[in-house]
Amino acid sequence: MKLHLPLLLSTITLSAAFLSPPPPTHSTTALYQRSLGFETRNLYTREETEQMKVQSKVRHYIRKIRSKIAITPLGKKVLVSGFEPEDPSATMVLDFLNNEEAKLYFPFDSIVAHVPDGKIAKKRMIGRNARYTGLLDKLEFSEGETLIPTMEQLAGVNSWVVHVAGGDMDVLGKVVEAAEGAVDVKNVAILVSGAGGVDQKALAEMEGMVKSKATSFDYTVVVVPEWNDVPEAQCAYGVVNATDVAEVPFAAGETFSREESLRIVTECLAINGAKGKFVVANAFPDKTSVEGMLIQSMRETGFSRIEEVGMMVMNGSKGCMQLIEDMSKPRATPVDTRTPEEKAAEEAKAEQLRKERRAQMLEEQKVQERQEKIETRARKWAEREFYRRSLRSRLEMRQDEFIQMIWDRALLEGELEMRYDDGDIDPPEMEEKRRQWKEQQREKSKATLAANVQRIQEMMKKEIESY
Repeated sequence: MKLHLPLLLSTITLSAAFLSPPPPTHSTTALYQRSLGFETRNLYTREETEQMKVQSKVRHYIRKIRSKIAITPLGKKVLVSGFEPEDPSATMVLDFLNNEEAKLYFPFDSIVAHVPDGKIAKKRMIGRNARYTGLLDKLEFSEGETLIPTMEQLAGVNSWVVHVAGGDMDVLGKVVEAAEGAVDVKNVAILVSGAGGVDQKALAEMEGMVKSKATSFDYTVVVVPEWNDVPEAQCAYGVVNATDVAEVPFAAGETFSREESLRIVTECLAINGAKGKFVVANAFPDKTSVEGMLIQSMRETGFSRIEEVGMMVMNGSKGCMQLIEDMSKPRATPVDTRTPEEKAAEEAKAEQLRKERRAQMLEEQKVQERQEKIETRARKWAEREFYRRSLRSRLEMRQDEFIQMIWDRALLEGELEMRYDDGDIDPPEMEEKRRQWKEQQREKSKATLAANVQRIQEMMKKEIESY
């Protein structure tokens, strides 16, 4: 038996129409309400939550104490010494002092590099970009066997940046003695690198010596361990006063970024709040440290480098940790020391103020409601007036344009109608009000016409005089 294919398909389709529908699905597309569209509970560990709380307190600390950095006048001539021409630090310090963005506080016309051999220094310290940055126009060289220039070489020098390598703290005395003998030197910034073996006692002795002998100039001393080649701004750092350091300021094998230390010491040259500071700088690669959070928060807030260095040198993490500790303490319950009579008087005064404020709000609401009723009546009057005039003659404007044109008169009619309903005015008084309003409008039209005539006459006079 042969089946006809079209007949078979139609039979199957007809049978499917009488089949029961498939069971409903129970899936849902509902989102998690008041969330990001996914479950956010337990998104962070307890340690991460505590860290975010500390970070918030650090930001609060920064906003609380942020202020404009006071800049020290540095003069027009600066000298750098103690930098080996073969070491990258020699070109770095020149770039920092000649930085285009730092011209406001580094206004130097002359930068003198005091080196053992001038010929070698010119080959090593003058890079390809020196011509394009304007450094060639400022750079000069003086020669000397030691990092201490002679009095003749310091003549005319207003600022001095010194690098003491190898942690040789005894050289500080010679630097102070030379700066005291130079008449023009007023600002000295000293960077001591390689001081990993220096203890707290030696730091305290050197700080006392510098403070007692430096009487004719301002100074800043920055002490760091051995240098590494990490670029600046890649690792957080902390700065503490020499009197606040531990017995051993640097751990065994600890290093510090060469470029970061040069940035700190050169910026300190211009920061007024860094004067008289004898500080130790340590690297803090741990981002969860207070120092790491401080640096991160300042950079996220938009601090410039001089603001960042000023904040770390003048305040550092010590003040921040004290604030965090204070904020972590439970707040003391305030004690009410008022007498019963004082409490009663203040409560009565507050109640009186509330009554006056409530009465004022009710009065303002009443005035607003009345004005709304007047405007409603004014619109109805204007619509009737439009209809009345359109019956007499064809108006060459729309209804909304007509209402806008006579709106002042409509407001008057709405107010008069409101007062009449309230019994405040009778028909003769209403007519008198209309007469006064029309008189005011005529006077206003005359004044406007006179002003327009005068303006046209002045324009014609100027036009005639221009020929």
